[in-house]
Amino acid sequence: MTVVTNQPLRVPHIGTRAARVAADPGAAWRSDSAIRKRAFARRRGLDITRLRTTRELDQALERVVGDPDFLPGRWIRRARAAAEAVARIKRADGMFGTGFLVTPWLLMTNHHVLEDLDTAAGATATFRYEENDDEEVQDTVRLSLQPERCFVTSPVAELDLTLVAVAPTEDGQPPGASFGHIPAQGKTGKALLGQPVNIVQHPDGRPRLIAIRHNLLLAVDDPVTLLYSTDTQPGSSGAPVLNDRWELVALHHSSRTTDTIVGNVGIRMSAIVSHVRGLSEDPVSRAAAGHEAPALLEEFLRLGHGTT
Repeated sequence: MTVVTNQPLRVPHIGTRAARVAADPGAAWRSDSAIRKRAFARRRGLDITRLRTTRELDQALERVVGDPDFLPGRWIRRARAAAEAVARIKRADGMFGTGFLVTPWLLMTNHHVLEDLDTAAGATATFRYEENDDEEVQDTVRLSLQPERCFVTSPVAELDLTLVAVAPTEDGQPPGASFGHIPAQGKTGKALLGQPVNIVQHPDGRPRLIAIRHNLLLAVDDPVTLLYSTDTQPGSSGAPVLNDRWELVALHHSSRTTDTIVGNVGIRMSAIVSHVRGLSEDPVSRAAAGHEAPALLEEFLRLGHGTT
């Protein structure tokens, strides 16, 4: 389960469609697919059984999407909770990346950040690596990784994904007991075209930064990847891509640019959950992923399902 490849991931073309979304984000959701719009409506509690036509669906979504640009107070609380689950990853060779807890024990990042067991075993995850009001970094918590317990990876050309177990905190508890986790929900409809997606990240290994505006979902053109305009830099690889409800939308992969637009590519969470589900149903793959992998992967799927 540690296949290594240097082949690039196939990513969506940054073309005229994405440019149109960026030019008029407020109306972009109208051009999204009916399937994604229905999933979005269902997640927001609309009775889609009564929305039989595209016109009826769009009219109902107008009341949801077209609300004034106010954010509820819980937005800040949820943002803080999501940020707590994000860690700076430092490899033994000094390279940096970003990762985040998706269960109390499992951390998710990119394959190109932690590509094999040895790299993961020599890496650390530092939580609460952020500046205080005096621009000083204090009270961080650095934990080692334990790939012998669970290590699942998918090469760059496929999902560019790694899931790895994290060591317990000083009190012997799972790290998620202190830092929380961001469940990986497999269902679609968490964001529509033109809506913001937020990224909590450690670019260049720096203290935690959060990109929360000028960050539109530009394209969802295939079952694996999506394209967005959120700011990132090297070291942001492996960061969570989240909607304005701070639900996990994608795993940040890399950036793509043209002469007219800058875009970032993320791996859709629906594709990742489907991949992990396939592994968990295969006894050979499950056993090869580590001596605690069956239980930890089952928890990953259960926690994501329980929040949909």
